[in-house]
Amino acid sequence: MLELVSKDSGASRRIYIVDAHHHLGVDVDGQSNRNPAAPGGTFDFCLRLGSHLLKVLSNEKVDLKFQPHGFLKELLESEEKWRETLNGTWVIDQTVVFPFNDEFKWKEGDEGKATYWRSNDNVYRWVSRAPYSLKLIGYSRMVPLEGEVAIRELHRSITQLGLRGVKLHPRSDGWSNEIDSEPVVNFLTEAAKLGVPVIFDTRGFNQVVDIASATTKARTKLAKIDKSLARQLKVIIAHIGFHLSYDELYTVLSHPNIYGEISGIHNAGIRKLFEEAPHRLKESLGLYRSWSEKIIFGTDFPYFDVHHAVQFISYTLSEDFPGTIEDAQRILGINILRLIPPKLRSLPQKAESVHVDKTDLPTAKRMLASKMAKLFSEGKLDISSFEVFLSLPPRVSVRDDCLLLVKGKRGNGDYFPFIILTMMGLGVIARLDFDTSSFKPLISRELGFDDFPPRRHLYNVLWPNTTEKNQLEIEKKICFLLKPLSGSEGEPEEKLNAS
Repeated sequence: MLELVSKDSGASRRIYIVDAHHHLGVDVDGQSNRNPAAPGGTFDFCLRLGSHLLKVLSNEKVDLKFQPHGFLKELLESEEKWRETLNGTWVIDQTVVFPFNDEFKWKEGDEGKATYWRSNDNVYRWVSRAPYSLKLIGYSRMVPLEGEVAIRELHRSITQLGLRGVKLHPRSDGWSNEIDSEPVVNFLTEAAKLGVPVIFDTRGFNQVVDIASATTKARTKLAKIDKSLARQLKVIIAHIGFHLSYDELYTVLSHPNIYGEISGIHNAGIRKLFEEAPHRLKESLGLYRSWSEKIIFGTDFPYFDVHHAVQFISYTLSEDFPGTIEDAQRILGINILRLIPPKLRSLPQKAESVHVDKTDLPTAKRMLASKMAKLFSEGKLDISSFEVFLSLPPRVSVRDDCLLLVKGKRGNGDYFPFIILTMMGLGVIARLDFDTSSFKPLISRELGFDDFPPRRHLYNVLWPNTTEKNQLEIEKKICFLLKPLSGSEGEPEEKLNAS
């Protein structure tokens, strides 16, 4: 997280940044990000971005720091390989990655399969294992005009691979003139049913108009099935900075299901966007929506490099920015997080948990991190994803709470969600067991104690019968939570604690 610290008062403000537009793989045009940890890759980009921002934002009044979110600190302190790989990259907390028009795509012999199925597998291989899963969020890439083949690949990539969204590139894949077509509307409809966002690359403004039309048709189709499905439709228009000369852009962005991503914008374009967007979007959205909810930060690495991102981030955190720090936080991270559902293989109903006083939670988290790192080093577990949660509106912040989807590497290779949170002065570490009940607070990422029935149900499930005061008892409970991963069912308690 990016932390701004006042040299006078010591007061600090943390900003959680998510790059919502980033490529992984090897493009046929020569661009490459084959290995995110290699020189010139994703993590190197983060290092260079942090170095430049330190020079731009640090001054006589403010210090700038970068640090991992919450529980990640304990994990990285416990596992040296993870720490070495991700060290210095935390100016960007999470990065959405998706395929190029790349060398992994369809080859002879792949008849009946989607163009980018190999590319999607390649993204999955990176984003589903630690330490990459602690930072990377994977999207698939599709060609909707492939009809049922594309729909099958959509379901495979989301439900089997666990990817979290879809990248569409009409120009690169040769369907720029068919955006507003039945196959695209059908594809958007299926993506909405799965609850995942779809990002369109755009060039000419005519493509933006066609995307808006297709989105409206998909929304109408979904509303006829179930109005709640219409709300799950999430369409992101990339490169809105290319279209600032068109007044109609803000009409498109005011559509309830459409958002604008800013990669490629720089210099005067940034100023123009923020001179116009606050009042133009406010006019369309009305009293109950903020203009800043519709704009999403992205870099389009490696097509655009560090200086574009530096210009945008530094402007949103400067005195010239027309919004508040909350507006900046929405744009830089929270908006895209709200669109991406956490990675859950199925929805949990029950929980095995340990409850401690809030003051004892740091100790319990260190215990959990140490034991998870040990199980990883023994080849018994991997971390498939790391999720953060958001404060309830009107607050605009990322909570210290988190959820890790942990995969056992022995036996059936089952997945187990571990949630770490605070509630009503208590610290909770829980292993969520799967059932069929919907846990909307986890899907929406919003946590907090209020009267919303699904959220209250979650807290009721996690509410303790007792709290652990003794460190030995806390450790025993944590060992019990990790039993399915350690393969230690039936082993003596002394042996568990020794681990």
